[in-house]
Amino acid sequence: MRIVIWFQSPHFHVLGIALGVLNRLYGSTGVIGLTNVPPVVNMQNKVFGAAIEKKELASTDFDLIIVTGQDTSLPPVLKEAATLALDPDKIILDRTICIPGFTLEKYRRLRRSKLSILSMNCWGGLISHAFGLQFLSPTVNLYMDEPDFLRLLSDPKLNLDAELRFYSTAINDEDDHEYPVMMLGASKIHMIHYNDAGSARRKWEERRLRINWYNLLVMMYTERRDMLEAFDRLPFGKKVCFVPFESDIDCAFYIPPDLVRGRNFYEAVNDLAANKIFCFDLWDMLFYGLRTPINVNS
Repeated sequence: MRIVIWFQSPHFHVLGIALGVLNRLYGSTGVIGLTNVPPVVNMQNKVFGAAIEKKELASTDFDLIIVTGQDTSLPPVLKEAATLALDPDKIILDRTICIPGFTLEKYRRLRRSKLSILSMNCWGGLISHAFGLQFLSPTVNLYMDEPDFLRLLSDPKLNLDAELRFYSTAINDEDDHEYPVMMLGASKIHMIHYNDAGSARRKWEERRLRINWYNLLVMMYTERRDMLEAFDRLPFGKKVCFVPFESDIDCAFYIPPDLVRGRNFYEAVNDLAANKIFCFDLWDMLFYGLRTPINVNS
């Protein structure tokens, strides 16, 4: 497999792991060159091969472009790659390769599926970020309480067509910044990672219009059995509800105490999306809504 490395920053601590995964899955791999190279990388990593100008990539014989760098986002790279006539199926983030259960076939199928995730908090955005997926849902960088989220899901097409209105401001306890609280019909939405109502509304509307109603996953978390039961009654094909207790309900995804480790439960839920803890096969979850257990040590 002939690989080009596309740098977004000089910080590439998971690149070596990703190359090892590809080598294990597909046999011999080799890096034939680097593009978008920060000077410090060009000086210290000549072993990777010669630098390649991005405009030369369309005429370069390669099998895969691995995008690397701290906190890299893939959609902007894909947008630039389209202007260079590059095949999007050959472009992937290094961190996506490191997700347990990865294969190139799964990644390409997931990317083409245009999955939309309606989530109660930042989980959907974190998952999309890890897998290099475009945000095809407005429920990014925010959180809702269980009753408000269940109210939204009671008729999502109708409710998401409502006007998002400013309600108040609140303070994010983690960094003390002020953020807008909005109302969507009777549901309150905490836009915790936005600075003002205008930007929150613009991003909400932009992403709302991208929803793929034909491939939808809905996600929430709760520590209450009655909320789990209410969520289970919703008529969605792919439902995921993270809970800190065991349950026979199909949509209940139990996260055991040793993975929560005394933190707020939502932190463990988000760590699952960010690949900081491992409990379920995320590929099966996104494709089918299945709670396939995974053991990264096996």
